[in-house]
Amino acid sequence: MGSESAPQERSVSLFLVLAGPSGVGKATLTKALLQRHPEIHRLHTVTTRPPRPGEKPGDQYIFVDRETFLKMLETGELMESSPVYKDGNLYGMPNNILNQVPPDKDIALIEVDIRGKEFLKKRYPDCVTILIVAPVEELEERLRQRDPHISEEEFRRRLASALEWLKAAPTFDYIVENPQGQMEKALAVLEAILT
Repeated sequence: MGSESAPQERSVSLFLVLAGPSGVGKATLTKALLQRHPEIHRLHTVTTRPPRPGEKPGDQYIFVDRETFLKMLETGELMESSPVYKDGNLYGMPNNILNQVPPDKDIALIEVDIRGKEFLKKRYPDCVTILIVAPVEELEERLRQRDPHISEEEFRRRLASALEWLKAAPTFDYIVENPQGQMEKALAVLEAILT
């Protein structure tokens, strides 16, 4: 081993990894948790996609152009050896991601896809993985409401993806149901996990 060592990564008392299909309410639940629990810090992933309306850089994503992303990957700034590529955009996690957590916070939270969850569980075995689910009929409705101009092909792809998530459910530490109009119940379950 050489004399150089990787920078020490910050430790946290709890590392929550939220995952689930598109339209289950991950972002809404995360926002509510952050408002109620100032000790939680939301971690940011890096993406080449442009911000959606209402998204601010640094809320959930660090927005970069493709060239910058590839340079970050090449220089080891991203921990994933092969970035997630979907919708024509690249997504990745910064190396030593827990260093994003400021000293006054002690719980880290990140929203990821299934691959990100698997990667984080290997790298951080003590992280707590939580699958957010909703009834399939509601997912269909939520997906159409979220993007009324979604193509039928994209809609079917997202719905098929949601069913794949359900197959992965046994690999999660917790499964939290988030049916329409029952966000408070889902939040109560998430808050119980915090304690």
